[in-house]
Amino acid sequence: MNDNNTQEWLEVFSALASDARLEIVRMISKRKMTCQDIIDRLELSQPAISYHLAKLERAGILTKKKVGSHNCYWLNGRLVKLIEMLDKEDK
Repeated sequence: MNDNNTQEWLEVFSALASDARLEIVRMISKRKMTCQDIIDRLELSQPAISYHLAKLERAGILTKKKVGSHNCYWLNGRLVKLIEMLDKEDK
């Protein structure tokens, strides 16, 4: 693994080192979601959710696309396998 790959994975794991962000990733791994979808399921404010989504997007974990007046988020394809492994650990 080269230094660039190491840095990328450090950013990914750093972004996942939050209960809230890990829960957001688990929710989004099941289906695409908007910020409002996440707010409706978690007991966090809109600014807090937006902060967590931005951190996950910067780390390359989430992809975002504007759909109408909302941003829609989904899991970056290269991380699907990692999330599946995390879900298996919980069962």
